[in-house]
Amino acid sequence: MQQKRILVPTDGPDTWKRFLAEPEKQWKFGFSAMSTAFSWEQANGVPNEIIALFENAVEPKLHDAKIALAIPEYKVDLAGGSRPSQNDVFAVLSCTNGLIAMMVEGKAREDFGPLVGDWTKTTSAQGVKARLEHIMQSIGLGQRPPDDIRYQLLHRAASAVIEAKRFHAPFAAMVIQSFESSNAKNHYDDFCDFIRLFGVKPAKGSLLELSQPCGCRLFAAWVQSVHAGAKPNITVGVGP
Repeated sequence: MQQKRILVPTDGPDTWKRFLAEPEKQWKFGFSAMSTAFSWEQANGVPNEIIALFENAVEPKLHDAKIALAIPEYKVDLAGGSRPSQNDVFAVLSCTNGLIAMMVEGKAREDFGPLVGDWTKTTSAQGVKARLEHIMQSIGLGQRPPDDIRYQLLHRAASAVIEAKRFHAPFAAMVIQSFESSNAKNHYDDFCDFIRLFGVKPAKGSLLELSQPCGCRLFAAWVQSVHAGAKPNITVGVGP
C-alpha cells in the first residue's frame, strides 16, 4: 500500500500510536515510539536539539531552517519489494535556499534491525538487487554496502533523498534522535559504520554531509534527546 497523500493534523501524542506497525507492542514509556511522539508534540514542531543541527551547520544556507510540516510514521516506497520504509517522522523544513526533506529515526532501547547480510538471506535475489540498486543510487554510494552495515540506516537515508526529489528540495537529511545516552546501549557504533561508508568522520550533534546524489545534498546526524511523556503510575508498598 502506498503512502496516502491526504493527511490530517495530530491531536496529541496518542495520535501517533495509531500509525505504528504494532501499537500495543511499541507504545511503551522508555522506548522510542512514545518518546519521539511526546518530544515532537511538546516542541510543537522540531525539537530544539534538532533545530540546533541546522543553526550550527557548516553550510550557512541551512542556519535559518524552520518547520513547514511534519508527518509521523511516514512510509516511503522503495523498489524491489512490497514493504515501504516506515520513518518515525518526515519533516519538511524551509531555509534560505529552498526546502530540506528530513527523515527522523527515534531510538531508545532498540537496535537498527538486521544487517545487510542477514536481510539478503530473507529476501529474493531479484528483490535484493532491485532494492540495493535503488538505495545506492538514491544515497550516492558507488558500491554495494558491506554485509555488516545495518540495512535500516540505508533505507532511511534513501527515504530522505526520495522525498527531497519529490518536493524538489535541494537538501535531504537523515537524523537519528537518540533517547539513550550510553554508547554501550544505543548502537551508536552502527551509525558510525554507516557514516564511514562515505569517507566521513562520525560525530554526535553535527550535521554531516555525506554525498550529493540525484541533484541534492544528503546530510546525516545523531542527536541526544531526553525521554518525554508521563511515566506510568507505580504504587509503592509501605511496610508496617
